[in-house]
Amino acid sequence: MLPDFNRLRVFFHVHRAGSVSAAAQALHVTQSAVSQSLAKLEEELGVQLFVRRHRAITPTPAAASLFSVVEPFVAALQGGVEAIHRARDELTGTLRLGAPAEFGARRLPEALARFVDEHPGVRFTLELGHPTALVPKVEDGQLDLAFVDVFDVRLPTAPRLAGLRAIEVMDEALVLFCAPAFERAQLAGGRGYARLAKLPFVDYHPTAPAVRGWFRHHFERVPARLCVPLAVESVQAVIAAVSAGMGLGVAPSHAIDRARAAGELTVITTRRRPLSNRITLVRAFERVPTRLEQTFVSYVTEALAGR
Repeated sequence: MLPDFNRLRVFFHVHRAGSVSAAAQALHVTQSAVSQSLAKLEEELGVQLFVRRHRAITPTPAAASLFSVVEPFVAALQGGVEAIHRARDELTGTLRLGAPAEFGARRLPEALARFVDEHPGVRFTLELGHPTALVPKVEDGQLDLAFVDVFDVRLPTAPRLAGLRAIEVMDEALVLFCAPAFERAQLAGGRGYARLAKLPFVDYHPTAPAVRGWFRHHFERVPARLCVPLAVESVQAVIAAVSAGMGLGVAPSHAIDRARAAGELTVITTRRRPLSNRITLVRAFERVPTRLEQTFVSYVTEALAGR
């Protein structure tokens, strides 16, 4: 039969401290209570654990043997209790995220790094792709959360967010731009709808949703046919192709600010304000969010709102 655990605890403190009085202080009990507990433990085991000489105590070989068993148990118990407390107070776990390629590759990692720095027990997986591919994965549980960009929900490539809980994260301006040489050669006669509609465009999809959204916003109509010599789902690739003179492109204004300031790119403007691209965070409506998800959503919306 196993000894009483409370008595083993008293024995552990007495052996480690080498003193009944010190053990009593550590346990917040009287010395008499410690002595009584030791006496009962010795009676239980049928061996003497300490030799008492005046006020000093000396462990017997039996005590040394028992301590070699009790000490790792107490250490493991203490570590386990601390881990339970950390799990209660600290965030742990893995969040499966999805994001558009450019946003996920350039703007999101910094926010994730700061979050992990504050919560070392958190891990992320990040899948980059078009919102039309990411949203179904949120719906069927393959992703916990997904960032989607929605600048015109009427476009055929816009994700359908019905049945999802949507949280607005940030807005970014989308601008139409081209290389200065392209502007001089193709737009010297004006920048009206009819002239722009005949020019080539570089877009992220063969159906040119970004360009169509730009036309709808600025002119309230969309060309029946658009010339798209290149479709590539990468903002940097679109910028590179436009810089090489392949055509006009649409990109977040912050992505071309440096090249624009250097005179390497030109923005085509109208009297209307720039087209707004809204970054929205979505999760399944019926799914109960974990504490980790709630904390992350609150953090990332605040971290990105001012960018």
